[in-house]
Amino acid sequence: MLNRGKREQRVVIVDDSRTTRAVLEAVLDASTAFRVVGVASDAPSAAKMVADLKPDLVTIDLCMPYIDGAGLLAMLAGQNDVCKVVISDHAASSMAMVTRLRNAGAATCIAKRDIAADPAAFVRTMQGIAASFRRPGALPRSVPSDHEGALRAMPYRGLRRALPFGYPIPKDEAERLDYLARKHLANAERERQFDLITGHVAQLSTFPMCLMTFIDRDTQWLKSAYGLAGSSTPRCEAFCNYTIAQDDCFVVRNAANDPAFATNPLVTGDPQIRTYVGHPIVTQEGIHAGALCVIDKKVRLVTDTLKAELKGMAEIAAETLNRRPLLAA
Repeated sequence: MLNRGKREQRVVIVDDSRTTRAVLEAVLDASTAFRVVGVASDAPSAAKMVADLKPDLVTIDLCMPYIDGAGLLAMLAGQNDVCKVVISDHAASSMAMVTRLRNAGAATCIAKRDIAADPAAFVRTMQGIAASFRRPGALPRSVPSDHEGALRAMPYRGLRRALPFGYPIPKDEAERLDYLARKHLANAERERQFDLITGHVAQLSTFPMCLMTFIDRDTQWLKSAYGLAGSSTPRCEAFCNYTIAQDDCFVVRNAANDPAFATNPLVTGDPQIRTYVGHPIVTQEGIHAGALCVIDKKVRLVTDTLKAELKGMAEIAAETLNRRPLLAA
């Protein structure tokens, strides 16, 4: 709970940008109203820091490696005594987005540009938010989860399509994009070596669809697609965003009941995804280049055997990439 009698509010800053962290820390520490007690650049560290330090307020960047800010809000759902403020230019410009964030546990959302534009006004805004926190009816709500070992996305319930920042960004994003370009993988040109892999995985798993995907800045390319027509999807609709942002299998048991995917066009329309299981394709350099996944329109049981088989075939796909010529930058 906020300590009304204290002159300073204790703050934890969560942002993967060193510049933003430094600016926020300088502006808040320069005021007599706040004192920064911790900074974090990733969600797990931030969640532990909040639990250990028990700050009065935490500022949260909406786009961070491996998990977005709304995912961190879900992780902090039980920390009802902490005022959570999302810092995002994108979200602050959308009333619908601000409402979704509040429903996910945020007190409100502030634009990053406001920090540099008028630091004093930014501090006053933060003071107002802190002062009004915990007023009746403003308690955060927890976000339900039915992912297995998953990283949470923005809860898109009620929206018609995923927002462009509603997915985790891999830590190796810049290297990954450069790798895709130099290996000529960010396209939908079908190659027999990849088709053999997806066909084999589909037969082995008995899932009707198997994809090998590579995601560039804006597009998910279906480099090989067994049982599914089409060549690409917008990145903001891609389940594989979550797969390439972690080291093991990403599982969605029933997308229709999952708040992160229930309104995704790939769930509400063709191919009507219900169960999704994906494994990252990790190169010898450690780059999470792409994903190998299986999909069904029905809710399926996901066994350890299936995950082991998918991992093994993803490793074979990685070996194929390793032998692929690397073009000049």
